Amino acid sequence: MAVFRCESCGYKEKVANTLAGQKAKCPKCKAVAEIMAEESDLLLDEAMDSLPPVSEAEGGIFSDISEKAPARDLDAGGEEVSGDAVSLLRGGLPRNVIAGLVTGLLTFFFSLSFAALVFSSASLSGYFPHAVSMALITAAVAGAFMALGSRVPFAVAGPESTVSVILLLLVTSLYVRMSPAHSAQAIYPTIVAAVAVTATAAGLCLYAVGTIRAGAWIRFIPYQIVGGMLAGVGFLVLKGAFGFAMGTDFALDELSNFIHYDFYIKWLPPLLFGLLLLFVLRWLKNPLVAIFLLLAACGGAHVFLWWQGMSPEQGSAAGWLFSPFPADRFWEVYEPSFLLRIEWGAILEHIAYIAVMTGLVIATVMLKITDLETNIGNEVDLDRELRVLGGANALTGLCGGMPGSLSLGRSLGGRRVGARGPISGIIAAALCCVALFYAHVVLPYIPVFVPAGLLVYMGLSLMVRWLVDTRAEFTQSEDYALLFLVFLLTAVFGFLTGVAVGTAMALMVVVSRYGRVSVVKLALSGAHHRSNVDRAPFQFKVLKQKGERIYILRLQGFIFLGATNSLLGLIRARVKDKEKLPVRFVVLDFSRISGLDSSVVISFTRLKQMARKQAFTLVFTNVPFEVERQLEQGGFTLEDPDGFSKTFMSLDFALEWCEDQILEAEKALSVKEQTLPQLLATVFPEPKYIPLLMKCMKKVKVGQGEHVFHQGDVSDAMYFIEHGMVNVQLELEGGKILRLKKMGPGTTFGEMGIYTSAPRSASIVATEDCVLYRLSSKVLQVIQSKNPRLVSAIHRFIVNLLSERVAQANDEVRDLLA
Repeated sequence: MAVFRCESCGYKEKVANTLAGQKAKCPKCKAVAEIMAEESDLLLDEAMDSLPPVSEAEGGIFSDISEKAPARDLDAGGEEVSGDAVSLLRGGLPRNVIAGLVTGLLTFFFSLSFAALVFSSASLSGYFPHAVSMALITAAVAGAFMALGSRVPFAVAGPESTVSVILLLLVTSLYVRMSPAHSAQAIYPTIVAAVAVTATAAGLCLYAVGTIRAGAWIRFIPYQIVGGMLAGVGFLVLKGAFGFAMGTDFALDELSNFIHYDFYIKWLPPLLFGLLLLFVLRWLKNPLVAIFLLLAACGGAHVFLWWQGMSPEQGSAAGWLFSPFPADRFWEVYEPSFLLRIEWGAILEHIAYIAVMTGLVIATVMLKITDLETNIGNEVDLDRELRVLGGANALTGLCGGMPGSLSLGRSLGGRRVGARGPISGIIAAALCCVALFYAHVVLPYIPVFVPAGLLVYMGLSLMVRWLVDTRAEFTQSEDYALLFLVFLLTAVFGFLTGVAVGTAMALMVVVSRYGRVSVVKLALSGAHHRSNVDRAPFQFKVLKQKGERIYILRLQGFIFLGATNSLLGLIRARVKDKEKLPVRFVVLDFSRISGLDSSVVISFTRLKQMARKQAFTLVFTNVPFEVERQLEQGGFTLEDPDGFSKTFMSLDFALEWCEDQILEAEKALSVKEQTLPQLLATVFPEPKYIPLLMKCMKKVKVGQGEHVFHQGDVSDAMYFIEHGMVNVQLELEGGKILRLKKMGPGTTFGEMGIYTSAPRSASIVATEDCVLYRLSSKVLQVIQSKNPRLVSAIHRFIVNLLSERVAQANDEVRDLLA
């Protein structure tokens, strides 16, 4: 709805949207004002166009690995990512079509590059045509599946650099393993089947991780370890680009053998093109710029061949263009003769590659989703995206494709040129599907240095992203040192070694840093932190002197064996502290505990042994039923018959019990029968006025379980307790009761009722037969006019009472901050 708002008289009225922008007269004061559209009714596209452009991550807009960009490009409602299905034509057809064509063309070029990377080894170059088909199948199937299933409406999926590096290692290892004893007729179908099986297996694992909702745990993977692996991936991509361009396997110690005329002719063009992409796209982050550079490179190569008087056929023969090849029969993977030639045993021997690839895909997807959330300014359901990506990979594998992943760069790139709904991803997938059938026609016109240059660009952008840009991101020098170490290990000793060492380091980092987070959130003293029992003044005095014999530990997080060392250390140090009174009670509060490891029973057994030896009692509070049952199954009993451990349902009740034990030991627990004047004698500012005060109050008897007043009643009096105990309790919805305080003889409640007219904030219920004295506000007003000195003494008494409570609260806060 639009809104008419008069600036003169303030008149406001909602009107039809069609009137927005028009001027009208105010029906009250006749002033002219403009009808404005409500901000919440602006179209999503208009809101997005009014925001600054998205700033993609350093390292290139089309990098397949996670990038960071701080800019937000969402309307205030956060509608871009939701838990509901996204309209197919969201954002309008024209812009989505343009975005789909742009991302589809880019995905085609990247698919060629990844196919070149997977089969960049000289011994596997003969399989390149089918590698192109497998990459395009992934781009078509996974791209369409992701577009329809993801809640990120502009998501683009397809082949990815990390996956391609692992596939390169897999197919190379398979070839080396099989070549001595098997013919090409057995090696080729085994390699193809291994890639497809890897996609299906990885897809099932991804789907399982998303189904059990383990996505949140993936976010705990150390950022620097994954970054080191990805920097290593960048080096291996660069190495693969060299091998593909030179037509031979890369070896660093043999680099001098490559320095000749062929080296400059074959390697310099992709190297220079890759550097050009890197520098231009770091500053001009626009997919149209990338399309222009790719098409300009293709056109420039043909112009160069024409200038040299060479035909496309001669350019192919000279190695400038791809050689012509017949249409790939990618459907032959379903023929029985093809399936019978597969050596399944050889594939099973390489299951480690499948496991490594699945783990890295999950880790990189986590980084991409995290950076995607930063870009769009909204949270993304990581578990759902893992399930969708898992389904896409499983289907891709069944179709004979290679594994794929979410492409953050191409997704954001498509979004910049108008992608707002799934139709853009479907168009991109359809374009790759068409290219699948006509790749043999198009490929001979594409210069070899273009996909090789894209690989150089991706490898360098990954290395720059993780080795250069992260220097400013890590606040601790050891984080960057870990990243660089994992990179060196990956680059020098191989990817699997880097992954193995990186995984070990990740575990060490998680354990080390998680272990630094103490399981003890707060360590408190009973001298300042007490139960909600309002006791007689002399009892408070005893508790203030002896309360430090209660040692309170509020626990947090997940307790495992290593974390309990700090708990035992704190208790041991407190027991040995000679400057304080000996500990009699150690209270362990489990209210913030999420769970515990089975091995923790050992530590609690040691703790109970310490309690017996040092003669203190363990008091457990707020122990969840599951944790209690787990401890009992391990042989640890919370309620120990010998009295060295007890359990209570809340910290308040536990502290009350501990305080009672201390008061009983000091012979101060029982308050002997005293009259109210005797109880007030030590605390009332003017004791001589106590008899007069007693004449002004009304004696009230309340039976056990009866209400003195209810929550919400009118506040019209204050009460003094002569005999009995009452509970101050909060009555919640659903019949739940929360005890706020327990009060006994010599205490006062309801005093705020004589100063304010606000309803009672809590109920007072007698826990035993009580004798109370009621001083009403009306009587107090009468005393005010007849005996101001008595009223002054009453006010001073209440001020002293409140100041003591404030002082107690300050002591508790000081204890919490210590």
